[in-house]
Formats: sequence, structure tokens, C-alpha cells
Amino acid sequence: MPAHAGRITDGSAMEEERRKEERYKIDASAEVKYGATTVSVTAIEISKSGFRIQSADFIEPGTKIEAVLFLKEPKRIAGEVKWVLAEPGQGTIIYKIGVFCKSGKLVTEDKLEALDQQSWEDC
Repeated sequence: MPAHAGRITDGSAMEEERRKEERYKIDASAEVKYGATTVSVTAIEISKSGFRIQSADFIEPGTKIEAVLFLKEPKRIAGEVKWVLAEPGQGTIIYKIGVFCKSGKLVTEDKLEALDQQSWEDC
């Protein structure tokens, strides 16, 4: 794999928890664009300043991306890939990719309170 600015792991070793913010599970379709490439992915977690996607395509840590999360109303986000976790699947590799968002807070305090009463799947 090429040199990178973030972490790449195969998930085989337990790593120290690095999260600083509460994360919420979601299941939302999304599109990620980097350079001339656009890929369809699934957003699987969200926090105030980032989200995790699941993709069949590898995206290098340090890559600047533009994403659209297809929630009740589409949310456009600019961010940077911070880490990639490769997980073997049935004949394929699925990449779980952590993205730090540069375009502001994804989840507001009001939304955090609402998450206590409903899931993001209902948004």
C-alpha cells in the first residue's frame, strides 16, 4: 500500500480506544467523491465531528473527500479520511473508513438530545 498520513489496520490487534465523542449507529446510503472518483458507500456511524463509512473501495488515509449522506434531507460534508480498517468478507474485503469532518458539526446538541428518543434510521 502507498505511504499514508493516517492509520491502516487489518483489525487483528486490539487497539486503544481513540474516540473523543459519542458515536451513534446509522444505516444511510452515501456518495463519496475524491479526485475524479465517486463511490457509493454506507454510512454506519456518526458523531459531532466525523462519521464512519463502509465501502468496497479503499480510500487512502489523508485523502480529502466530499460526501453526501442521504438522511431525511441530504447532508453535504467535506472531510478527510483518518483511518481505514480492512475486514475480510465472503470473497471480498470491506473497508471501514473513519472520516473527520472539516465543514462543521455533524450532530448538534439538539440532535444529540433527539437521538435519545429516536434512531438516525428514522430521520
